[in-house]
Amino acid sequence: MRIEQVCFATGFKKPTIYEWMRKGKFPRPIKIGRSARWPSSDVEKWIAEKIDETGS
Repeated sequence: MRIEQVCFATGFKKPTIYEWMRKGKFPRPIKIGRSARWPSSDVEKWIAEKIDETGS
């Protein structure tokens, strides 16, 4: 997933995603050449974990 897709899937903006990555609270992307891509499974797992944490 490109960063724009990650933002859409999570509902958060780029600065928030990058801040969480710096703090180790969000999966890091895989570098492909000069591009950064997130496996959709990593993002989906992160979303599921956040839902579980809230008890919803």
